[in-house]
Amino acid sequence: MALMKLAAGLAVGYVLGTRAGQEKYEQIAVTARKVAAHPTAVQAQEKAKALISTSVDTVNTRLDTAAAEQATAPAVTTSPKPGPARRKSAPRPAATLSTADPAV
Repeated sequence: MALMKLAAGLAVGYVLGTRAGQEKYEQIAVTARKVAAHPTAVQAQEKAKALISTSVDTVNTRLDTAAAEQATAPAVTTSPKPGPARRKSAPRPAATLSTADPAV
């Protein structure tokens, strides 16, 4: 019997909670739509888009200019600087295997 009361209480709480949650969600969504449609917000969005577009155009122009300059520039080859002479290491003596057991 106690389990039935607990289950009924959980079910009622769930239903009321989801209704309250849905109402709050709808309230937040309506407010967000109002804010997004406000003329000040629309102006700010347009300014941001224009600024981003201008910045992208500037970067693309600079990249195109740099690529054109690099394509027309003569190829420059440099030889590596000679470093200090490398020392040859002395050859190591060959290892010899002894069959004699030192313990004997």
